[in-house]
Amino acid sequence: MHRPCIRPIVFLAALLPVLAQADVWVFEPTAAIDQRFDDNYTIDPDIPDAVSATRLVGTIGISREAPAAKFSGLIRVDGLLTQSDKSSNELDSNQVIFLNSQFTRARSEFGVGFNLKRDTPSRDISADLTDISSVAADTGASVTQDDNVARLRLLITPNWKYNLTRRTTLETGLTYTQVDHELPSAEDALRTRFLLTAQPGDPIPDPITIEDTGFFTVLDELDDFRETALNVGIKSKLTPISTVSFFASYSDYVAQTEPAQIVIIPFEETIADKENKDIRRNPKRETRSNTSKFRIGYDRAFTQTLNLGFQVGVYSNTTDETDVLRESDTTAFDGDPAKLQEALDNRITKSSGYLANVSATKLTGITRYSFKFGVDVLPSDIGSQVESLEAVGDLFREMGPLLDFSFRVRAYEPDAFNAAGDDKFARRFLSMEPKLIWRFNRAWTTAASIRYRRQKSQADTRSGESTALLFSLKFTPPSAIRDAENAK
Repeated sequence: MHRPCIRPIVFLAALLPVLAQADVWVFEPTAAIDQRFDDNYTIDPDIPDAVSATRLVGTIGISREAPAAKFSGLIRVDGLLTQSDKSSNELDSNQVIFLNSQFTRARSEFGVGFNLKRDTPSRDISADLTDISSVAADTGASVTQDDNVARLRLLITPNWKYNLTRRTTLETGLTYTQVDHELPSAEDALRTRFLLTAQPGDPIPDPITIEDTGFFTVLDELDDFRETALNVGIKSKLTPISTVSFFASYSDYVAQTEPAQIVIIPFEETIADKENKDIRRNPKRETRSNTSKFRIGYDRAFTQTLNLGFQVGVYSNTTDETDVLRESDTTAFDGDPAKLQEALDNRITKSSGYLANVSATKLTGITRYSFKFGVDVLPSDIGSQVESLEAVGDLFREMGPLLDFSFRVRAYEPDAFNAAGDDKFARRFLSMEPKLIWRFNRAWTTAASIRYRRQKSQADTRSGESTALLFSLKFTPPSAIRDAENAK
């Protein structure tokens, strides 16, 4: 359920002194039309969810760079022009606002980033198809692809660096993440409930009513959460081309989630849906997860065109679900004291594992190759932190003075920390996307890509696949000031 978020105006007021110091500000307004054809938008393995949508996107960027200060910002809003699909829970409009400032002193550097986004877990509007350096985050803060409810995501990232010596730097960073979800409509809740019991090939009523599903309690909706993470590290240059680093971090994660499945909630304590009183929801409870990480890294420029980086480490996680299953709860195990006691004893779980991060970049004139492999612990909207394994490969090539090509492959596998020991949200995800960008004159840019996605969820017996065609046409008004600044 959506909760009030920290007001952006407070943060903007804090940046007023920065704005007053500005000398040369660069503004970049753009307007674009994006078209998407997707044969299975939510990657459903049983009932494909085809989508055809046209969106109008407006963006205004602002930046300023001086010897001792840098500032950048972006406001991006889209509006749905036409849409053809089976569900109605997509947002008619998505918004993102991004602000970043960085200041340099004689021996230190500090700054703060601010990102506020309203979108859905299945979509990332901050990615610009016509920008070769801008890529879509397939999951964002979510580890699911088939939940498409409205989401409000706030991210605040202050940072500070201090040069202890000419070769050694102390780095600190704080990351605050808050994610709130709106409730799906009664129509979408009914559809989701019906599809849980429907068999492939079964006719789908239009519309689906409570008579088709019966009275039910909604389960497994996405959870609101907040996480505060502190990262402290030291980097030291061994030689002009090599650097060693040591980092320690700690994160505190709190989620508002549903009671354990064995808990029997009295009817009078359930919450009725505003649109349909026969649809009920259980009251939310709190889960907490804390993770400590320790990493050591080494980066080296092996040649003028080849850079490699390695990081290895360990983590320790504690997940507390004592509020999800209380000793006073009525449960399905009340007739089996041994099973009930086992569930109560497993409400606090501890786990540990290894962290890894390998990155490589190779430049060959007009072509750039990059690769990244990582194992990390991240926040999620399923009531706990997740251990994620990710591998990403990118190819960028200048096909001509005005034509660019890119190809991106991404494999992703999350696994949650929880007391139950199983995770129906665990999945294997693969995406591939070739893309062409053509700047056919000073003001107009067009782009096209093919995005293939494949997902195998632990809860499904089959894999879901999606193939999407994406097109974008963008207009950027010419600006002599902007051209001069970009030339620098």
